[in-house]
Amino acid sequence: MDLFETKAEEKQLAGGAKLFLGTSGYSFPDWLNVFYPQRISRKDWLKFYALKFNSVEINSTYYRILSDSSTGRMAASVPEGFSFSVKLHSSMTHSRDATRDDWTAFHRMLSPFIASDRMGMVLAQFPWSFPLEKGSLSYLRTLRDNLGDRRTAIEFRHEKWYTEEVLEQVRELGFVPVSVDLPGLQGLPDTGLLAGEKTAYLRLHGKNSDKWWGNTQERYDYLYSDKEMSTWANKLRSLSKDVKRCYVFFNNCHMGKAALNAEDMERLLGG
Repeated sequence: MDLFETKAEEKQLAGGAKLFLGTSGYSFPDWLNVFYPQRISRKDWLKFYALKFNSVEINSTYYRILSDSSTGRMAASVPEGFSFSVKLHSSMTHSRDATRDDWTAFHRMLSPFIASDRMGMVLAQFPWSFPLEKGSLSYLRTLRDNLGDRRTAIEFRHEKWYTEEVLEQVRELGFVPVSVDLPGLQGLPDTGLLAGEKTAYLRLHGKNSDKWWGNTQERYDYLYSDKEMSTWANKLRSLSKDVKRCYVFFNNCHMGKAALNAEDMERLLGG
């Protein structure tokens, strides 16, 4: 039997919630010999990845909306039960000038994931500069209209968005607020573990304070300690009785650290 012909393991937390665990991206050259063995061809990296984890967050779509033929090949590379969460293009969250054609292309890109029952969440990640004001809330309503019935997690990088009053407005729009783990720097949020629509969505970016505002690659050069991992594992176990789904993605991708920490979390939650 082909090494890759298998069904993704269904993971469940002690409280009953389904667990979707993985990393923010998977195709990084510096993961070779750290996560990907030399013998695995790059074209098979996603297949190999899916042997380890049951979910991935596709971040490259922030830079370029993929063709449906590309996402069709991706969907065909992973087993039943695997899920893709997909980040919105920068024109939809940062420049906020996406055209109707952009939105059409984005939805077309998702169609193979949806048709194969491998669609997870859409991720909308807004920049630190996205202000908390009426115009921004109005934009979120427009975003909701453009997304239709796609389940969407929304991440803010400024702490002002993470008050209970504002989060309630975000939930009322149908979004799941993203829980973030970030360096303890002024203006960055310390969210804890949040939920919405019976879903928790956690992104762990690392705590590289010295490099956060500088080089974007070194920003994510951080390996979580056993103590830090255990703290988040306990939070997930505690919340899992109140939600149906928990998405957990490590974004500390420099030199494969995200994959190593995701494997650590797998062991912690499996135990």
